[in-house]
Amino acid sequence: MAGLVATPFFVVNQLGGGPGMAGLFGTAQAAAYAAACLVSSRFVSRVKNGLNCATIGLVSFTLLYTAMPWFRTPWICCLVSATGIGSLALVWPALHSWIGAEPDPVQRARHMGWFNISWSFGFAISPLLAGPLYDVDYRLPFVMLFGLCMVILALVRSLPHETEYFGAASAEFLAERDEHDRASEACLYAAWGATLAANLLAGVSRSVFPTRVQELVESGRLRLLFEAEPAAFLSGVPATTYSWLAFGMAFATALVFLVMGGTVRWRHRIHCLLAPQLAAGGAFWLLGHTESLAIMMACFVVVGLNLGVCFFSSTYYSVADPSQKHRRAAINEAAVGIGGTGCIAFGFLAERFGYALPFHATPLLMAAAVGLQLALFRYGSMKAMRRRQAVPQPLGVD
Repeated sequence: MAGLVATPFFVVNQLGGGPGMAGLFGTAQAAAYAAACLVSSRFVSRVKNGLNCATIGLVSFTLLYTAMPWFRTPWICCLVSATGIGSLALVWPALHSWIGAEPDPVQRARHMGWFNISWSFGFAISPLLAGPLYDVDYRLPFVMLFGLCMVILALVRSLPHETEYFGAASAEFLAERDEHDRASEACLYAAWGATLAANLLAGVSRSVFPTRVQELVESGRLRLLFEAEPAAFLSGVPATTYSWLAFGMAFATALVFLVMGGTVRWRHRIHCLLAPQLAAGGAFWLLGHTESLAIMMACFVVVGLNLGVCFFSSTYYSVADPSQKHRRAAINEAAVGIGGTGCIAFGFLAERFGYALPFHATPLLMAAAVGLQLALFRYGSMKAMRRRQAVPQPLGVD
């Protein structure tokens, strides 16, 4: 996240780009990540220890992404950053699969909750560091990122093999859990669609909207609320100002993970997945109009809540089937990347027609996404029903 916060400002200030180029960088990163996840999903389930994949991905990301500020050619920077982000396709699915090795669904949800809280808390804290560091020197966030990656690499290498840590589930336990897994199967495809849509909004918030904040700060039009003159603390520090919004979005996501990791009422209830997306579409409509930092913060919180609900649900359903958990975790992460590819459309529309047009059209886009997810939920339900009918039932059991 430290790198993602610094990159749009690096594109605008060091490479001479605008919202279009910033959106292009975000799309290239997301496309590389999605493609790498889809390719890796074909073989990761056959790897004896997925943590070895995570190690390779971390080393590649560190060497590539942290080298970006030493170049001045846009296409080289774009290639380096996209390849670096693509390397993370070996990291995130492996970590989610490791957590998903817990055979008990209740314990698994609790572990997933704390795991997701951990990374989202990092997403919340790092903008507060990376933004001010960038305003001091554009290279400092990338130096911090290199140090963090070394710590992360050491932590990943300290993890034991999943079977050594969690053990294996008994046949009786797996039989008792079968109905839960079928219900998860019914929601899986709709949840992947929701994650794709939620990450489109999150990606635009991270790659395109920072240029909007910089534009408002530099023109003196950014206000806390509706006051006549901007407050002194809103002048001259666009990266720091944007870091507060990024913090709000990530903190909201972490809060959702905390709640969902400790509750069960949201499981297999499709309306819990759809309603936050419509609210996030409305928040984007406001972002296309407002010049108030307080309203922007409220909108970013809504976008973060939606991201948390969609991502936690899709990850939970992806690892429900132990035999396919690593492959499906990789596909789930591909949905994250595919969603981010929409940044380029938002960026170029904002540069050509102004920020209002793409942001005001987002509610219609989210309504269409919700309709598609309802169709996917129906497809998943029919597939789960066929699976149930194919399983031989004991005598005396309906």
